[in-house]
Amino acid sequence: MVEPAFVNTVWQHLRHALGPAPAPRPPVILDVPEGMDFQGLVDEVSGRAGSPRTLIDDGRRVEPVNTRTGQPLVEPFGEELLEMRAWPYWNDWIGCARVVRAGREQAVVVVAHRADPAAEGLPEGASWAEKLRLLTGWEPLPRTPVDWQAAEQALGTRLPGDYKEIADLFGYGSFDTYLELLVPGIRGLDLVQWATSDAAYVDDLWRPHARFPEPEGLLRWGSSEQELDFVWQTGAPDPDEWTVLVRTDFDTWERYDCGMGEFLVRLLTDVALGYPTSRIAAHCFADYA
Repeated sequence: MVEPAFVNTVWQHLRHALGPAPAPRPPVILDVPEGMDFQGLVDEVSGRAGSPRTLIDDGRRVEPVNTRTGQPLVEPFGEELLEMRAWPYWNDWIGCARVVRAGREQAVVVVAHRADPAAEGLPEGASWAEKLRLLTGWEPLPRTPVDWQAAEQALGTRLPGDYKEIADLFGYGSFDTYLELLVPGIRGLDLVQWATSDAAYVDDLWRPHARFPEPEGLLRWGSSEQELDFVWQTGAPDPDEWTVLVRTDFDTWERYDCGMGEFLVRLLTDVALGYPTSRIAAHCFADYA
């Protein structure tokens, strides 16, 4: 059983306010209450921060441990560390760990400082997908590749190259826990399924715009808990020239004369666009796979 009050205490130690980067601080280590189910705790944190990386399992390193995967969580411990699950969450790392203290196993939660993964800047020649990887500190995980041929055949159109590169690199998840990416084949957030099944929902909301596959119809590629629709306006023969529209209110649309990849980078970095994500000091990608 997991006590919600304990998980709320963990969240109170997170520095997820908008604004300048907070100063580094020593890790905060919280003892998990006696009798609390460790896997249940991992599941509870995952429900808020996405799927964790398993850095240590049975005392052995499962993944490379570095500053981009959660090294600050491991540093307070030595050989007594048996297991470590890690999540990036804006300016902090969250870790659920099992350790040995005085010959006895103990579960703890660690909150450690997370530096801006893109503090050194972004190379100009990098693709939009690579810039997003650097901005979020994302390290790709093995996953089943998207069947793009099947997806494009079902839609009756090719999809933009930057979108396919980003979906292949990141998979199913959320940028800064703000914008969720639709990916073909993902239950509940399947781009193809949304394009073919939400007609009744969007016909009224998207007026005066038509929906895909009508000429210049809108095709959704992202969603948000803030009830925003992130779409392409199709119509250009080359999908790489499709521009981005965002429904910011019931009947208000903003147009961005750029592709989806450039828009995502600007969403995270361009304060002039007005999205709250642009005021987050250290960006992250929450993996929902």
